[in-house]
Amino acid sequence: MAAQPIRDVDWTAARDIRRELESDTKDALIAAARQVFSTKGYASATIANIAAAAEVSRPTFYVYFATKAEVFRVVASRLRDELLDAHHHPRSVADDPVLLSRASVEAFVDLYVENLELLDEVDKRSAVDPTVAGMYDDMVGKPMRRTHRHITRLREAGVAHPLVEDEYAAHLMRTVNIDAAGEIRKHPHLRSFHIDQATRVYLAMIGYTGDMSSLSMSRTDPPRAEDSPADDAETADDAADTDDAEVVAG
Repeated sequence: MAAQPIRDVDWTAARDIRRELESDTKDALIAAARQVFSTKGYASATIANIAAAAEVSRPTFYVYFATKAEVFRVVASRLRDELLDAHHHPRSVADDPVLLSRASVEAFVDLYVENLELLDEVDKRSAVDPTVAGMYDDMVGKPMRRTHRHITRLREAGVAHPLVEDEYAAHLMRTVNIDAAGEIRKHPHLRSFHIDQATRVYLAMIGYTGDMSSLSMSRTDPPRAEDSPADDAETADDAADTDDAEVVAG
């Protein structure tokens, strides 16, 4: 039997079909919702705000999403995927504990810089929406468990002697990274310094015994080339072609 055209099914069924289809309008609505939730918060955001930001009508919103809660879940799921994908590094980095730690800190901090408000909204919604709660658990729990495994491997290899319990150190790194992101927002020119400092905090907590001289100690250290926006874009493009390595310090 041939598939039934969308025009021949009822409104709700048609929306269910469109929900699974990709389109420029749907992508525009999701991007607009992300921006509106970040700036206004979930409680204050309206469907009219989202439609206006996407430059479409309110009825067009309802073509793709039934409620504000539904589009928020889509926004949260995309943020979750971005956070869980923030651990792609070349093998040359993965084989060096300091380089891998810094690369992971950098990936998470950069995401947090762009998404601090949205992360806060996901946290709030997780208290009332079980679907969002599951996503938030992934955002927090999976990076923490990966960091925990990394600490355990370094300790078992004899190059780390954690000053606190392994799991607690892994838990603390999310707070450290979020703090670094906040500082970078206030002082973008010190991006590399704060990433290096967050990495040093991680390595200090786990009692890493190797060489950390590649990480800056002073705010007056010369800025890295990566602090240039153009270089940031190049780094992101290059990362797409690299091998996977397990995330640490998330």
